[in-house]
This record gives sequence, C-alpha cells and structure tokens, in this order.
Amino acid sequence: MILHFLLLVVGVLLAPASKAALQPARFPSNALHNVDVGLNNIDGTVAAFADFNSDKFTDILVLSADQQHVNVYIWDHAKGQFIKSPSATIAIEPNDFTITNVLPGDFNYDGNLDVLVMGPNKKNDDELILRVYLGDGESQFNTTYLEVPSAMSPQPIPFDFSGNMTTDLLGYRYDNNPDKKLTLWKNIYNPESDVLFEVSDLPVDDTACELADPHSNAFIDLNGDCLSDLFLTCQDEDGGKSFQIWINDKEKGFVLSKNEGKLPEGTGQISFADLDGDGTIDMIFPVCSKSSCEIHTAYNRQIPLCTDKKDTNCRQAAQLCAADDAFTFDLKQSPDNDAYVVIPTDSLLDGGMIVTDDDEFNGVLPVPIRIGDYNLDGYPDLLIISSTGGNSYVSLLRSDPCPNEKSECHPSAQRRTFVKVKEGAEDLRAIENAKQAAFFDLDEDGTLDIIVLGSSGSGNAAREVHAIQNNYFNDAFFVKTLVLNGVEKKQNFGVNYPGAAFKFTVLDTSGKKRANQVAQYSQAGYISMQTPYSLFGLGRTNNYVEELFVGTTRNQTNHYSTFSGVIPNSQLIIIPYQPSDVENPSTWTLELYIHPGDWVPWVLITLIAATGVLALVVFTLNWMEKREDELEKRKALHVINFDAL
Repeated sequence: MILHFLLLVVGVLLAPASKAALQPARFPSNALHNVDVGLNNIDGTVAAFADFNSDKFTDILVLSADQQHVNVYIWDHAKGQFIKSPSATIAIEPNDFTITNVLPGDFNYDGNLDVLVMGPNKKNDDELILRVYLGDGESQFNTTYLEVPSAMSPQPIPFDFSGNMTTDLLGYRYDNNPDKKLTLWKNIYNPESDVLFEVSDLPVDDTACELADPHSNAFIDLNGDCLSDLFLTCQDEDGGKSFQIWINDKEKGFVLSKNEGKLPEGTGQISFADLDGDGTIDMIFPVCSKSSCEIHTAYNRQIPLCTDKKDTNCRQAAQLCAADDAFTFDLKQSPDNDAYVVIPTDSLLDGGMIVTDDDEFNGVLPVPIRIGDYNLDGYPDLLIISSTGGNSYVSLLRSDPCPNEKSECHPSAQRRTFVKVKEGAEDLRAIENAKQAAFFDLDEDGTLDIIVLGSSGSGNAAREVHAIQNNYFNDAFFVKTLVLNGVEKKQNFGVNYPGAAFKFTVLDTSGKKRANQVAQYSQAGYISMQTPYSLFGLGRTNNYVEELFVGTTRNQTNHYSTFSGVIPNSQLIIIPYQPSDVENPSTWTLELYIHPGDWVPWVLITLIAATGVLALVVFTLNWMEKREDELEKRKALHVINFDAL
C-alpha cells in the first residue's frame, strides 16, 4: 500500500503542466476561452511585449489609436489583469510624426527596458524618424528622449553586429545615401554626451540587395552554428522579391552566402521556426493571387542529428552547434524536392483568403503567419487570419505528422501538414473582425495563449483586444528560456535581447533522440509582436533536456555555452558574460526557475492527508494486534492441564 501511494505521489509531481491542471475551477472545459484581462477598453492596439518592471511577468506596450502615444500595461499576477501604468507613457507631438513601430530593448545598456519608436515625418514621408526613450526600470520613461539619426523606409531592425550584447540597428540612413547602401547604427552609448549610435555603411560587400518595403528581415541562425545570421528580403528590379542570407562569420563579420533565391509572386511576410523538429530553422510564408492563397514551407537542408553510434555524415549531439556550410533553401517546386511544400488553403480556411496586411493602420503594417507551439508537442503551430464573406477570422492550425498513408495530407506535404483546430475553438471562431493575432503566455504558466486584435470600426489603430486563454489539456512538457544582455551593475529581465539561438536534444517516447531549435526576438520590424522569451514544447517525454546549446555572440572563441540536465516545466534565465570580462569570456550565470504550479499546495495537502490515513491504519492495526495478544494471554490462563491431574 505504501509503495502504491509513493508511486501515486511521484506521478502527480511529474504530471505535465497545463491550464486544465493549474486552473480547474476557472475553466473545466478543454477548449479556448475568451477571458477578460483588463484590455477590453484600451484606446489603441497592442504593439509589443516586454517585462517593463522586471517582475518576470511580461507586460504589454499599447500604441494609441492616433498613433501618437505609447502606454504600458503591467500584468498583475494577483488580479489576473493588465493594469495601465499611471506614469509609463511616451507622447509624440502631433506635428512630429506618426508612430508605425515600437521596439522595446536596452539601448543604453543599463539593464533597464527602453523603447525605440519610429515613424514617417509628417512633413517628409521619405524620412523615418527614430527616437529612444530611456526607462528607469521601475515606473516611467525619461521625457527627454535621445535623438537617433533618421532612416529611410523600410524600417530598421535591431541586431547585435559587434557581438558585445548591445543592440545595434540595420537599415538605410536618411542623409547622404543616394545609392541605398546598408547602414549600421552601431551602439556606442556615452552617458556624458548622450550619443547613442554611430552611423556608417555596413561593412559588407557591395552585392547587398535593395531591401523590400515591407521586408521580412531577421536576425536568426540559419547555418546551424548557434550564431544569428542576417536574412534580408530584397526588392528586385522586375518588381518581384528575393532573399539573401549573410552568414555571421565571427571575426570576419557578415559574409554573403550562396543561399539566395527568388520568392514566388504574391509572397507575404516570411516567418521562421523549426517546423519539422530536426534542429534547423525553416521558412514559412503565405502566397496569394487574386483568387486563392497557399502556405509555402521551405525546409532548411542541413546535416542531420546522429541517431545511432554507427551513423556517419551526421551531427553528434555534442557538436550540435557546428556550422553546416552546405545548408540550402531550395524554393523549386518539383516532385523531387521534398524540402519545399505548398499547401492550398481553400479547404483549410473554409474558402477564405489569407489577410496579408492591416489596411486600417496608418502606415505599412503587414500581417504575417504567427508561429507558436500551443499544444507543446515540439512542433510549431500557426495562427492565420483569413477573410470570407466580408468578415475576417483567426484560424489555429495544428502541425500534424504526414505519413504517406494519411489521406488528409495534401500530396505535396511530405513532412508535416496543418489541420485546422475546430473542437473547443468556438470562442476564437466567434471573433469576426480580426486584424492581427499573436501567441502570448498569459500569467507565465508555460502555455501559449492567443491575443487577437479586432477592428473597432473607427478606421484607425484602435482595436478590440481579445485574450484567448489556452485551456486545452496537453499531455506534454515545456521549457522556457530567456537570454539577458549581461549588464553587470543591474540585470533586469525585460531587456528584449535580439538574436539568441537555442538548440536542444530530448528523447521522445520511442526512445529516439531528436533535436529542436528556437530563436529569441528574431524579427522586430512592422510591429512583429514577438515575445522577449522562447517557449518550446518537449512532447510527452518527461526526461531531462540532455543538451541545451545557447548562442549569443560572434567575436569570442567560446561563442556558445552548453547546459545539461535541464528540468522540464521550468524557466531558464541565462545571463551571459560581461563584455569587459576578456580574461574569461565563457563565463555564464544560470538561473533556473521551476514552474510554480498552482497544484503544488494540493499535492502537499494530499501527501499530509495520505500520511495521516496511513498513520491511522498503522495505529489501528497495532492496537488490534495488541488486543488479540491480550485475549490470547487471558485464554492461556484459563486452560487446565489435564495431563498433570
């Protein structure tokens, strides 16, 4: 009995975390639920996610309906609501410019969250004005902003050019740049002069393309070495689009790779994720014509992970961050190319057309395919907005395996396919005016929820905000990672450091080792609504994450670090070495936060109650045994020995 009880307790303690288990009294049904989190009456739209007050709960930056103000809504864990901060406000003079993008980050490298806002000059649309408002890490932004040299459209993106954990920018400078040469805003912040960036041509070859507007530029690892590379979307002379990949070659800087190619006509925004769970970052994007749309997936061909000791021409787990110079993206449609998959969406989206831009926003605002692992099975799922019958809806598409015998799969989907989630998704389907949607972990409980921004009908940036709580019970585990920027004197948790790469290995339920890769804050153009952390599912395995590789910098020999035995259902916060620590450049600080499940007190209560019951049983049995012994002794006293007579 005691053994059975101990096994029961261990099983409860190791049970996968899910909101069905964490909040059974709130929503007993296994579904998506539209909940009130204090954002029902905001006068604007959700523009970015960041931890403003460094309490390990992600907050929301809201852009006002007239696109002249930015307000911060702080998450209150006790109330389960977002509360508007009374003092954390950024205000732009009406005659200056219209805000079209909001970039949170630590731009002056003091450990506090700052905000870069940008938008076209109202007097000259060719000039993109940039301003940085410094935060104090507690309650407000400095009203005296830092001037940043203006840019040309398209929007600059944040990245780490120097490998020193500071945030630089990449785009086109506005002045003296008739040839549109790629420009580097190098972070050289000096508090005495308030100079934040030094502007110069990006030190690369002259073969760089002309950036598209809007673009899908990204700072993300594509050759598998755990160092983020540059993905550029190009505008061709014939009006079409193509892409270039610039490899992060450490001391050599960024070098143009052979991987470049033409994008299909009608290509929308490109999103990135490890879609097939092979440890490489893939591309996915919508392609639409006048009458139909498709989902295109370009898989990243790289040397695979070794699954057996006898395997050759593969990666050993200890070499998971070894670069594969022969990586390729082949966007050629042919029966022989199983690395390029095209899935029509007519039946998938009930005949609707994919929405690729927000036409009510004052400025360019494309609508990408949003990616996140809502069911924690280790394979990313999709959020897509489609229009039909004059309304626009959000569809949650689940990634499913696609063996040849599965008739539901489209013939071209040789690896993974996507299936629309219908059961339990009624609250999501009920939203008929969707403009944007994004995955977001409400209350930091390890499950990806959904934020949907619906049109308010006012014709401006005002949105109806719908918080969709993910209450599906998923028999799976997760790990949440957050790389900080290594500020020595003060290290807060909301710095939105761009470009960190994570690779990890797990054993699946069949005992086979597989690799996955995720990226942190890889895209930040055009209100990308990416979270400052990475949350990835591990599937049903509850084993330790055997190897976790974290890559951040390029100008040090030891540019990535490995952690072994990471516990599932935990948050891993990684503080890299200080840039000044040149004598020991591989120094890392690691903080591991086990998931604070609401069921833990109940497990304790159950343990105490069961222990009490067991103690009562033992006491009762002991009392009964003593009572029987007394009766036996009394009987023995009354026995007559007839042989002795």
